[in-house]
Amino acid sequence: MLPELSKLIEVQELDKVIQEITEELERLPEELKTEAAALEDLQAQQAAHLQEMENLKGRRRDTETETADMEDGIKKSRARLMEIKSNIEYKAMIKEIAFKEDQRDKQETRILEIMEQMEAQKRALADTEGQIQERQAALAQRSAAVAEAVKQLKQRLAGLEQQRKKQRKGVPAQLLKRYEFIRQRRNGTAIAPVNEGVCFGCHMNILPQQFIDLQKGVEILQCPHCQRILYWQEEEAAEEGDAPQVQT
Repeated sequence: MLPELSKLIEVQELDKVIQEITEELERLPEELKTEAAALEDLQAQQAAHLQEMENLKGRRRDTETETADMEDGIKKSRARLMEIKSNIEYKAMIKEIAFKEDQRDKQETRILEIMEQMEAQKRALADTEGQIQERQAALAQRSAAVAEAVKQLKQRLAGLEQQRKKQRKGVPAQLLKRYEFIRQRRNGTAIAPVNEGVCFGCHMNILPQQFIDLQKGVEILQCPHCQRILYWQEEEAAEEGDAPQVQT
């Protein structure tokens, strides 16, 4: 195998690991954003419960005030009842008092309903508060873990970048340019092994003469189907299961 091709294979392996680490560095913060968004949703629910509680308190105060006014009106009507001498007026006042008492009773029922709604809101608030505390604790723990993971990944990435830079020095610029061009168009895999005349990049047979030339290892060859740079994988290595599985 040509030495520059051997180095390029090592560059590709480094590039794959670098890509995996880069994707992980992008994914971890996104996970935190998702968890933070879930916490914000809970906090929004809590705010909605608090607002509803305030609305219910206002309705209760207003209804209690109205009920008190009604009760006062009923008392005054009863006091006037003692002064009425006409039978017709007396019956009319009795009817009026009964109506007011009915309205007062309805208001008292509304107060009880509002109090039940307030209790439901209190339970919802307590439940939401518990969820928020759990979520905050989990998010703080996860944030610390992500920060440590990011730190270690960046350190590893820096080391790999140095290795990659060193390996690329042994590869001609034109070959590197070709490698990068293919890698961008072939899902990160620009170099593929060939075993028994089959390109393991696209799993297509290459030309017999091309396979013979590849085994000689004196020139850089590309697959006529997927255009990946090829290298010969000896049968012994293939039998041991070392052949990489790459996608087109």
